[in-house]
Amino acid sequence: MATTVLYEKTDQVVLITLNRPEALNAINRQLQREFEEALRRYDEDEEARVAIITGAGRAFCAGRDLKERAAENAAGVQVRASDSIAPETVYMFPRLTWKPLIAAINGYALAGGWVIAQMCDLRIAAEEAKLGITEARWSLLPAFAAVLAKLIPMAVVMELVFTAEPITAQRAYEIGFVNKVVPGDRLLEEARDMARRIVANAPLSLRYFKELAYRGLDMSEPSLAALSRQFYDQLLKSEDAKEGPRAFAEKRAPQWKGR
Repeated sequence: MATTVLYEKTDQVVLITLNRPEALNAINRQLQREFEEALRRYDEDEEARVAIITGAGRAFCAGRDLKERAAENAAGVQVRASDSIAPETVYMFPRLTWKPLIAAINGYALAGGWVIAQMCDLRIAAEEAKLGITEARWSLLPAFAAVLAKLIPMAVVMELVFTAEPITAQRAYEIGFVNKVVPGDRLLEEARDMARRIVANAPLSLRYFKELAYRGLDMSEPSLAALSRQFYDQLLKSEDAKEGPRAFAEKRAPQWKGR
């Protein structure tokens, strides 16, 4: 059985590629399992600092494999919400890793493909990419879109869900969902460049901030302030918190250890 997710690490940057190009990288049960395994592998690798997620062929990910779903329905298999990819992403942000994630959206990112892009922290799209929340076309529920208004205007969320029509990469940029739109032949180059710039920074600072920022979306100001103090105290005890000022004083690049 061919692997449906490729995993490659170069200089602390991981490239995770969804690899069912013949099916537009649609999410079947194998891809779902292998994708979640890849994220856990990245999270547990102390050397890996940033991960880029992209798709093979002309799609990023076309969403759930509805042919597989139809076959399961015909066989009398009762599917559940927990069968969807990374159930944690229903609440917009993954709990599988607090390390940085970059989506390199090379083509169609529809339904579950939008989910994967949404679970990333940064999104770079090829000019020809199309993104959409298409669940309503097939009587499925885009639960992840219920909290999407924390990223983009509610009226836009309603338009995306109610029409189920894909939008261009440029439109996704204009509404603030995509960070950058680039020519397709430069997509991975741009993603790797962004990853290299992230790797240059202190990994613990980034991890603590990512968790603080996402958890803070649903916290009161006093609770957020308390969590900020907790994380900052933990960070200041680290070796890297001493290395940063030392490197500055010695006029050299810091050597981060992630501890």
